[in-house]
Amino acid sequence: MTLPKPNRDQLAFSVATVIVLAVMGALVWGFGRQLALARQMRAEEIRLEQAVAAEQARHDELTAQLEYVKSDEYVEHWARAEAKMAKPGEVVVVLAADTESVAAPQPTPSPEPEARPFWVEWWELAFGAVGQP
Repeated sequence: MTLPKPNRDQLAFSVATVIVLAVMGALVWGFGRQLALARQMRAEEIRLEQAVAAEQARHDELTAQLEYVKSDEYVEHWARAEAKMAKPGEVVVVLAADTESVAAPQPTPSPEPEARPFWVEWWELAFGAVGQP
């Protein structure tokens, strides 16, 4: 029993089919990679847009704060609250709790552990703490 010999047309068609399938497979694989890359780039773009929006809001907040600091209202607030100043003819009232002369309570020092002989520490390392099962 012998196998029939393929003729040249069948062989050429088979080779052409394999080549076409290989090229199409490479194209599909490359297209899939490009789609995955486009998806990643879109996610990164969204993340960056959110970061830009957050920084723009921070910029707006800082600009508003700068305008407030440049205003006379801020200067008066600072002079009265921080520097304890008053306008001519006004009297500054400072409560005792606001002064620095009130001594803050000092924390009590924690008692230091008793100094134990070195052999007790060795004994506990070797056999466990004294009085412990």
